[in-house]
Amino acid sequence: MLIGSIYGWETGQDDLFNPQSSRNRDDCLEPMRVLRDYARSRGIELHTEDVVSRQNLQPDFSLYVESIPLHSHDVACNNYLIRYETPLTVPLNQEFDYLNRFDGIFTWDLDLLEGKSHPEALQRIAKQKLTEIRIPNPRPKNGLIGEIESIPSYIERPIFCCLIASNRHANLPDKRELYSERAKAIRWFEKNHPQDFRLYGNGWRVPEKRFGKLGKWRYRLEKIVPFILGRPVFKSYQGATETKQAVLLQSKFCVCFENARNIRGYLTEKIFDCLFAGCIPIYWGEPDVAKWIPRECFIDFRDFASYEDLYQFISQISLEQFKKYQIAGQDFLKSKHFYIHSSQAFAVNIIDRIANDFGLSQ
Repeated sequence: MLIGSIYGWETGQDDLFNPQSSRNRDDCLEPMRVLRDYARSRGIELHTEDVVSRQNLQPDFSLYVESIPLHSHDVACNNYLIRYETPLTVPLNQEFDYLNRFDGIFTWDLDLLEGKSHPEALQRIAKQKLTEIRIPNPRPKNGLIGEIESIPSYIERPIFCCLIASNRHANLPDKRELYSERAKAIRWFEKNHPQDFRLYGNGWRVPEKRFGKLGKWRYRLEKIVPFILGRPVFKSYQGATETKQAVLLQSKFCVCFENARNIRGYLTEKIFDCLFAGCIPIYWGEPDVAKWIPRECFIDFRDFASYEDLYQFISQISLEQFKKYQIAGQDFLKSKHFYIHSSQAFAVNIIDRIANDFGLSQ
């Protein structure tokens, strides 16, 4: 039996495998449970680093869940990285010296996988270290995914349009970031159609977060007047959600922007969460999103010259058109094309690579 030590949740006492964990919102940890179970079927035992240390186990490899500084080991072992985020959010993800220290890297980044990365130093990473994965998408426990009858119709959804995200900013200056565009969308709806928009997520009781020293000073100044007057910064803010699905099941449309745009392969759970709930996503992010998800399932924000044009379009959608979007989404979710975005595919791609490196039989 091989032993794998997991970093990134290293003080979790195997918490990332616990469906009752307080960090398991919207069952976001399902991919890790599937990963553990498939690993066991291949003769591999996975634990967070604190469990490995407490039990005095000698790990055969370390698996880093997102980029964090590498830990030194008393014994030589393989190091693997699951590279989830873009460098705009996790700057270590573009550091050649850091990435090159891993024996294997699991990533969705098509530019890195195809040797077309910027900065150019990343092009020197040996291709044999790289394994392609998709960001996994847990299926919600409630409802029958793929069955149009199991999701609310247009008239059963009291919220016209929502946005669900945390109030954050990019950690690198980059014109591709979409954190600021989310704030722009919120401001536009609040000014022009406040009755049709609801904002959810963490951190929106204060102004939008901004990057850099000047951004931080602007953020601090913008907090003063609302604080003194006791006014909400974002009038549409409804607070954090217990689950995203609870909101999306009540919403007709969702402004669904990734953290960054025009990064090939970067397709996160945001659009899938909408599809699971039968809420129509208004998407912006992956430049070739239609390569992964049929165009009939979502509204492409790039098709509109302004937020006003977008609003006119979604406010005039007929009940029949809305249901067509829903049917297309459910058809996609129950098709073979969804598999590569599933927790099962995520687990198989990672564990099969590690098992192959250690010569384990199928």
